[in-house]
Amino acid sequence: MARLLLITHIYPPAVDGGSKIIAQIGDYLKNHGHQTLVITSNCTSSDDFSLSRHNRLNYGQDAPNIIRLPVFTLFHRPLKLLAKIFPNLTLFSKGPIFKFFPLLSSLKSILSFRPDYIIAGPLPTTIIIYAIFFRRLTKLLLNYSPKLLTIPCFHPQDPDFKVPLLISALNQSDHLWCLTNYEKKYLQTKLNITSPKYYVHGLGVEASFIIKKENIKYPKNPRLLFIANFSAHKRTELLIQAFNLILNKYPHTSLTLLGQKTLYFPQITAFLKKISPQSRKKIKFVFSPTRSLIKKSIDSATCLILPSIHESFGLVFVESLARAKAVVGANTPQTSEVIKTLGGGLTFDSDNLDSLHKTIRKLLDSKSLSQKLATKGYQTVKKYYTWDKIGESLCKKLDI
Repeated sequence: MARLLLITHIYPPAVDGGSKIIAQIGDYLKNHGHQTLVITSNCTSSDDFSLSRHNRLNYGQDAPNIIRLPVFTLFHRPLKLLAKIFPNLTLFSKGPIFKFFPLLSSLKSILSFRPDYIIAGPLPTTIIIYAIFFRRLTKLLLNYSPKLLTIPCFHPQDPDFKVPLLISALNQSDHLWCLTNYEKKYLQTKLNITSPKYYVHGLGVEASFIIKKENIKYPKNPRLLFIANFSAHKRTELLIQAFNLILNKYPHTSLTLLGQKTLYFPQITAFLKKISPQSRKKIKFVFSPTRSLIKKSIDSATCLILPSIHESFGLVFVESLARAKAVVGANTPQTSEVIKTLGGGLTFDSDNLDSLHKTIRKLLDSKSLSQKLATKGYQTVKKYYTWDKIGESLCKKLDI
């Protein structure tokens, strides 16, 4: 039985793709007899790291192995400005910056826990800095060093990943969990991160999330689905434009967008005003969807579309195929690899409206193609992409 310290910027019920990995692996480890301790913020999203007034999760709602720390927000802007002169401050401007006294109080719990492993992510955040600090403190006070597994969730288009401090921190990890082979190759060859041992595996779903074959259904009229937070790089507006074009041939099509609001969302709202009232009536936004609602939304959809210009993996592709619905994603290196590996979708030229429109049309024009892709992806996910199988594979890699 191993003791594992999990460090992440937010934690369920707050959720994003990166923190979900930590949470799911933590659940697997706990369910298989290992002990876990979670250190995280009390925020609901990474946007909260820069907002003086933000939603805070209630400590009393948590299990005793979860410690949620309050964060400083007043340092965000000055650190962001200083980072232009001192690039290493970029990580600190991203946050979270835990408040000193609650952090100090948590150290007693960490040292008493005596972790064998620290699992930290996603990046680029201060989480990797805290992980290394906790490891060094353990070495100093307890005379041993826990192993460090880092989950970067790497975006090659994000310049913050190329900050020297972050590269140095990654090289201090014992293991790096890469979500794609592209990520592994990039970190090794472009950023010269060669010290850690690499583990490559994509993300998964709970076994209970996979639909039974007899329950698979397809809607009579096309229903397009988007699941992601409403950040700029997700290209929500591009999808809305493509949807508007789809209506010319398929006037009964609908578009449902599920996700978390972000600081960027007001710009999406402004963009919607440019769309005709008739088209807007066919667009539905659902914020902070529950797991149950995500299931139902995928089941009632024709296909899932994520036009994001950069993803470290794209968990929603696995989720959609787990419910036997084909997917569409941009032809960025990581998304292309994921969709090709899963075998359940099509890619379009990134940030290209005409290409996105034509790719969606391929699935709508040919139900047989859409269902063939969905079936292939469904079989792949069922065989290789459940958290139980990923957790088992990871434990073998870490020898725990």
